Amino acid sequence: MTSADPSDNVLIEAGETIGATAGKVVATAKRTATAIGEEKERLSGVATQARSETRRVVKQGKREARKAVKSAKKVAASAKKSIKRVAKKLKRR
Repeated sequence: MTSADPSDNVLIEAGETIGATAGKVVATAKRTATAIGEEKERLSGVATQARSETRRVVKQGKREARKAVKSAKKVAASAKKSIKRVAKKLKRR
């Protein structure tokens, strides 16, 4: 069943062109969707890493604050003892 009618050939070529273009559009959309998915995964990983880093820095800050408070208490206690010692010596004179 071969048709030699030129209008049929034009229709066939137009259909093939439309099909090829539609295929390219679908492929591009698929590629874009894949790229967006990969970017979303990457950003999710970066967000998780940032959250973890923040948590670590906060814990470290708390630890440093506790150490500073402990050290200040020791210095205050030592100064208090020193003052008492000096006061006793002055009373003995």
